[in-house]
Amino acid sequence: MPEYTEYAKWRMWTRKIPEEAVEWVLEHYHNSRPAPKRENALPTVIYVGEYSGRILKVYVERDTNPMLVTTAVWQGD
Repeated sequence: MPEYTEYAKWRMWTRKIPEEAVEWVLEHYHNSRPAPKRENALPTVIYVGEYSGRILKVYVERDTNPMLVTTAVWQGD
């Protein structure tokens, strides 16, 4: 079970992304890749998968255990 930053919880709420969707993608993702580097941000990995017919991208801080979700976004939104 991943942990969530407060920012991730807020963005998931505003984007109507349930925790169940995030956890599904983290267990069944199609691919993953490093996120573009941002100033003053720790390295992040993007996990991409399908949930309920939509593509979801889940951003996780690299090398965290349990995984720390920093945000999530539906593709196309």
